[in-house]
Amino acid sequence: MMADLRIALRMPEGRLKKATLLAVLVLTGYWLLFGWMVYRSPLAYAAMDLNRDGEVSFGEADYISSFGVNTFTDRGRQCTEYFALKDGLRLKTACRQR
Repeated sequence: MMADLRIALRMPEGRLKKATLLAVLVLTGYWLLFGWMVYRSPLAYAAMDLNRDGEVSFGEADYISSFGVNTFTDRGRQCTEYFALKDGLRLKTACRQR
């Protein structure tokens, strides 16, 4: 199997191993970064789908994970507003019940 792939790519065995390792590292890094952005987001995974196409893209995860926090009082309740740093739009507001 490796010989067939090496012939098809016309690469020496050492270069093929390095290219495969690099591809695995890049893909692993991509998914780790994506997972970290989803983990630190204030929104649930389903709410991160901003364009409602059924999946969360890397761009959506990046947009949601760059957020700021503002606390305020509304009718005697302590509230926390999460907003996007990119454009200041509100992502989520959470208020504690009295």
